[in-house]
Amino acid sequence: GMSKEKIALRRAMGMAYDDAEEIRVVHNGQAEKMHYPVPPGVVGYLPNFRSADKHNVKLANALLDKFGYKVGADGFRQWPDGKRLAITYTSRPDSLGRQQEEMWQKTFNSIKIRMESDKKKFPEILKAEKACQLQMRTNRWIADYPDGDNFFQLFYSKNIGQSNYSCADVPGYDEMYEKSARMQAGPERDALYVDMARL
Repeated sequence: GMSKEKIALRRAMGMAYDDAEEIRVVHNGQAEKMHYPVPPGVVGYLPNFRSADKHNVKLANALLDKFGYKVGADGFRQWPDGKRLAITYTSRPDSLGRQQEEMWQKTFNSIKIRMESDKKKFPEILKAEKACQLQMRTNRWIADYPDGDNFFQLFYSKNIGQSNYSCADVPGYDEMYEKSARMQAGPERDALYVDMARL
């Protein structure tokens, strides 16, 4: 959803997640933090872009408090309307899946949100993703072509069930994406990409 409290929940989750620890523990130092949807070496990459959200568990908890995610008697936060809040995290039943799940379990514990585990084999995950039946999982994207469009199209609602596995349907994004798709690579498209990344 795009209500303020749901945006706050996603921001808090992002702020609570420790990218540096994932790089160190899960990837043995063989990765680098991404600040922008377009990676280095791809047309449209902006090396100086930095997200406003940094790893900050204290601030993540304060944000959840501000938007009414109260901690219940069981020690976990509830939705602002008082209903049970739980995030279902889907992962593969292999060592990488276990490590990623452990990272997210630690993250959710730090902001007092209940996480439920859903183990699926890779083909089952793909099937569920295409049907928009997953709430959350960690996924990678291998570019088909070396242009920023290859990454921004992942959030285009008309690609739901194809490459938009997050099933994102964000008001205003599609219009910006369609405009960017008609533009040549360059400063004007880069400026639009920044707006899209921030949205």
